[in-house]
Amino acid sequence: MLDCNQYILVNTDTNELSLFDAGNGISLKGLIEGMQKIGLSYNDITQIFLTHEHVDHVLGLYPLIKLLQDSPPQIYAYGETRKILETGDETKIFPGNLGINPSMFGVEIIPLNIIELKDKPEIQITPDFKFRIYYTPGHSLGSISYYEPKRKILIPGDLVFTGGSFGRYDFPGGSLKVLTNSIKLVNDLDVKYLLPGHMGISSNGNQEIASSYRMVRSISSFY
Repeated sequence: MLDCNQYILVNTDTNELSLFDAGNGISLKGLIEGMQKIGLSYNDITQIFLTHEHVDHVLGLYPLIKLLQDSPPQIYAYGETRKILETGDETKIFPGNLGINPSMFGVEIIPLNIIELKDKPEIQITPDFKFRIYYTPGHSLGSISYYEPKRKILIPGDLVFTGGSFGRYDFPGGSLKVLTNSIKLVNDLDVKYLLPGHMGISSNGNQEIASSYRMVRSISSFY
């Protein structure tokens, strides 16, 4: 249950792959098998882009790096997420009192080399895909959203989901007010394809985000 959606972009010129979020490590076998079914190999993953620092989005980094140790991928993250992964701060990867630890996932947390996205307002991930980077905290301090304006794609991590849902704000570093402001930010974007960190994807992105924004504002009105 404690896992996340993962997305892959294919560089059609080189066949190199860019992975968004790394999952919980346990599900890595399923990711690899799923890739094989559509003719992709994990050996071609050269870049990993993270949405935030939580266990279900980053633990897969560690077994994947072991598999790719001869040619490790570059890992990109923003601000607090980069800091946590570079220092190997286990307490920030496992937020709150969830009663879980790395050994339950068969993973050892080690310091990683991370490329900072904080000074990059946009990044060319493949020749065909240039994503804008938006800082969208509220679920966590390091949360960001990736937006591709040409194809109107949003990868928001755990900011918003389909069906009017949105990310938890009760973890350390979370804030309902900040989360509401971040959802407002992406609500103002032109989004067709919503690719969230959990639940289903949608080709009615603006409608889904607007629903989440209405819902989070209704909760905010009680505080």
